[in-house]
Parts: sequence; structure tokens; C-alpha cells
Amino acid sequence: MKHLTFSSHYARAVVWGMAQRGLDCDSLLRERGIDPQLLHQPKARIPTDQFIRLFRLCWKVLDDEFMGRSSHPCRVGHFHLMGALVVHAPNMSEVLRQSIRAYGLFSDDLRFSLRYHDDEVELSLEHRHPELDPDSFLVEWLLMVWHRLIGWMIGRKIVLSQATFQHSLPSHFDEYRFVFPCECHFDRERNSLLFSKNYMSMPVTRSAAEINEFVLNSPRDLLIWTDEDNSLSTQIRQLLEAQDEARLPTLAWVAEHMHMTSYTLCRKLKSEGNSYQKIKDNLRRDQAIVMLTKQNLSVADISTRLGFAEPGAFSRAFKNWTGLSPLSYRKQDH
Repeated sequence: MKHLTFSSHYARAVVWGMAQRGLDCDSLLRERGIDPQLLHQPKARIPTDQFIRLFRLCWKVLDDEFMGRSSHPCRVGHFHLMGALVVHAPNMSEVLRQSIRAYGLFSDDLRFSLRYHDDEVELSLEHRHPELDPDSFLVEWLLMVWHRLIGWMIGRKIVLSQATFQHSLPSHFDEYRFVFPCECHFDRERNSLLFSKNYMSMPVTRSAAEINEFVLNSPRDLLIWTDEDNSLSTQIRQLLEAQDEARLPTLAWVAEHMHMTSYTLCRKLKSEGNSYQKIKDNLRRDQAIVMLTKQNLSVADISTRLGFAEPGAFSRAFKNWTGLSPLSYRKQDH
């Protein structure tokens, strides 16, 4: 993880709240060893240590965990207080219930809620003053924080089946494969993360001392998942990434490679809120985005490389994944 970097989009988003307060951001950045010019380059990457210093700078000078993106600041320490409360909960269901109650006391602007579907839970976030979060950075950040925190609480990385957002597909969408590694949909009714109900009964495995250390290291352990992800979904994703782009293996081949039957593999993936088809679709989506934005390939070339019968089939699939045609996405990226 020592080579991990972050899009300059996120760095600009962190600084935005300080700029709104009229602070001399460039001087503050230089004092922390961060080149202000780097933030203004659309495709620049920010090293991990600088990015963490940037977050801590914003929290310190604003004394606001919502980074200037709500009508009233949420003073630094609220997140620690919530963590100290929910670490004593018996299971993830109670962690979420108590966390939602705590945030309701912290702010009138940001409201989390839960909805139950057949086999899934939907965790939603509403920003009641979205004009204070014009690029939806706070919404994205808090959804990511909650996803990683509750997984950390139960000692499991929660596999997301999908994520939905009220905002349109952003230009930094290729970052989503790290932030929200699942099928993402935009221009939807709610900002939500969906995952299997099976996680809700899993017990909390962390102690009060561990939550203190977790917060002390923040945001490092939120940005970088230090625990090894051994979910079946991730194992299969890594297996597929090593294959030829145009010839992804069949379900039967993967099941045999994983030393289980196809039925068992499907059942285990379903318990993680996933399926083999979703894993393949997400991988092809991510590969397509990299080819469209980082490589000089035609849509026809990309279609062939990804194993589609013809460019029209690829274009329809890509629009289903992202809401835009391949050409529209490429144009938006420039």
C-alpha cells in the first residue's frame, strides 16, 4: 500500500471548505509540505501521506468533521464519541441503529436511514442542504466511512451489491472502483449502499481500546484497508483480473479452481450480496473505463478486447453500467 495515491479531485474537495471560509489555503498547504499547484492539475495523484495531512489540516483549522459542508460545524470528536458508543453494541444491526441515532443528534443536515429489502439492507444518506456539498464529496465520504467502519467493527469487509447516488456520473468515476467497489448508479432517488442482510447479525469484535487507536490513526485506517480482504468476491475478482480480458472463464471453471461446486460458489457469493455475473460486469466496467480514459483505443477496439460480439453490444452494456455511452464518457473525461 506504500504506493497508493489519490485523485487530485478529492484533494480539491477537502480544501474547498477552507477556501469558502476565506483562508489562505496555499500557505496552509505549503506549511504541511503539500504543493498547492498539484491540487490544480485535474489528473494529478496525491501520495497517501500528503492526503492524510490534508485531511487533518482541514479538520484542525475548521474544527469541523463535515469539512465546511453543512450549515453548522460538527466539531472534531463527534466521530470518536459515536465509535466509543457503538463498540459496545452486540452486533452490526445495533451498531447501525445507534450510529444513526447519534448522527441525528450531531446534525440536522445529514440523515442516515435503513431500509430492508428481500435479502438486502439499504443504508441511505440524505444531505438536506446539498448546495453546501456541490460536488457531493461529503456524501461520498460519509458513505465510505460508514461502510468501512461497520465492516471494521465486525472484522469483515462488507461486500456491496450496489451503490446509488443522486448526483450525475462524475468525471472521477474511475476512482469509484476503489471507493465503492460495486455496481454504481447515478441520478437516482437516494444516496445508498446495499449489502446482504446476513451481515446484520454478525457480532462486534472490537474493543474500546481498538476504537481509540482507530480514531487516533484517522483517516489512515478509513482510507487504507489494512486488514486482508479474504472475501470470496475479492478472491474471484483477483482471479479474473489475471485472465485474458476477452476470455473470462465460465462459472464452472472458477468453481473448480476454487475447489467447490458451482452451486456452492453461487450460494456463498449470494451470502456476500454478490454474484458471478456482477463480478464479471464490474470488472469489465472498470477495464472499459481505464481503456477509454487512459489508452488511445477506439470503441471498436475496446469492444473486441473485452470480448463483446460487436461494438453496439459493448455500448449498450457500458451505458447500463455508467448511464453514459462510451463516447459521451470519454468526452466528459477530457
